[in-house]
Amino acid sequence: MIEAYLALLDLGYYEAQFAFEGLADENVWKRPSKDLLSVGELAGHTAYWLAMRFTGDGAGEERDVAKLKISSPLIHPHFRYYPCVNETPLSAEHLAMTAEQVWAELKRVKEEAVEHFKALNVTEEGSGEVEFIKYAVFHVSYHVGQMYTVRHLLGEETPDN
Repeated sequence: MIEAYLALLDLGYYEAQFAFEGLADENVWKRPSKDLLSVGELAGHTAYWLAMRFTGDGAGEERDVAKLKISSPLIHPHFRYYPCVNETPLSAEHLAMTAEQVWAELKRVKEEAVEHFKALNVTEEGSGEVEFIKYAVFHVSYHVGQMYTVRHLLGEETPDN
């Protein structure tokens, strides 16, 4: 069953690539309104949580990003949760990332996080790790849909979605 969840997670990331296809670099970090996250922030949020859940020390959401087994500009406290975006501003490093770079980083973090998940050899349905991978399928799909919406609100043409 776990392989089915991982296949569905792959499908969500397959669709995510199209959210970045043709995305103007100047729109990666642009919000269509102060209350909506940018495509880059949504990518960071999904990367942050996969890394937090599968590559850390198991300490939960208060985990220190410096202790994770993956490092990435997308794994940053800014991306933890919506209220955090105003507490921890984006860095110049973030703002310099292009659409292609954000997509490549999102994909790399996902691949590394899944490898760490597989190394856990989780077999028990109902375990925290399995419950999160099931939730991650929804989580990624939901935020990919938001990425398309942000692009539309910014006046961009998107691939067929």
